[in-house]
Amino acid sequence: MTKTPDHKSINSKPVIIFPYQGYENNKQCEWYFWWTVERCKEIDPKPIVVLPRDTVIRQAAASFIKDERYKTLEVVQTWSVDTCQTWLAGWGYVLDHYPEAERIVQIPGDIDYVNEDVAFYDNLGDFIETTSSDITIGDFGTGDKYSAKSLVDTYGTYSLVANWFPEISHSIRSLPLHRPRSEFLNIKTSVLRDLLINNRNFAYEQTLNFLIKCWNYDETKWRYKISISPLGSLSDNKSFRDYSSCIDQIERIERMLSLLWREIKEPEKKSGVSDKKFEDQYTVFSNEYDNLRTKSKGIMETARTTLRALLGA
Repeated sequence: MTKTPDHKSINSKPVIIFPYQGYENNKQCEWYFWWTVERCKEIDPKPIVVLPRDTVIRQAAASFIKDERYKTLEVVQTWSVDTCQTWLAGWGYVLDHYPEAERIVQIPGDIDYVNEDVAFYDNLGDFIETTSSDITIGDFGTGDKYSAKSLVDTYGTYSLVANWFPEISHSIRSLPLHRPRSEFLNIKTSVLRDLLINNRNFAYEQTLNFLIKCWNYDETKWRYKISISPLGSLSDNKSFRDYSSCIDQIERIERMLSLLWREIKEPEKKSGVSDKKFEDQYTVFSNEYDNLRTKSKGIMETARTTLRALLGA
């Protein structure tokens, strides 16, 4: 791989998210996790691993903690409601303890297998070393249209974003980005700090939230330079591939999008604007929200019906 001339001068901190379910009975996941660790050591001799405390308490990280290689890592144990919240813990840890870091590279550690795509490993190496964009998203396919990630995106993410934020939906497709909820994120710390400190934080769907916050609504373009790093084809943890989990994720996405839309679109009372004019503006805003909310409910009903049929729930 050809590195950019300034590669060695970039101070990147990799953050690996330890598998929430652990890898005690999953040799492939264990192999992938430690391969990722070794790959990250090429840019940082002591990568950060975020380890959920409840994973430790359930003894699902017992072999990891006993492993001699554990001592070569900077392990951050944290309480979190789900895997997505561990992202925030990892980012906050870097921002608090490594203020000189220029980039944060987040990588999930819970990949079951790579779908006969050996190029994935080279592609992941390219993604880890990327320094040319403000935000680089690692994009991937699942190789299975009935996987949890595919179902959630097909029947939830794409339709809901198109409903609430059509311009952003079009621009996401134009990037081109197929996984707007990707767990692979390589971002400048200055951009991350702005997104976390100056905007509402969510404990879930962080990448999608960032994309919406990175949109310049006045100029209808991205505020930051966003690039896509194609990774290949992989699969997520099959234990989450069920009806209930898919619906939970789609409902979270819908809640976040509707809340963000209200925050972004709600009119503010400006000096010089009469109460009557402001009232009219607020009526237009309320009517538009009610209209989008009705459409959103229809999307949710369609998703539930379709997923029940596909998953046999």
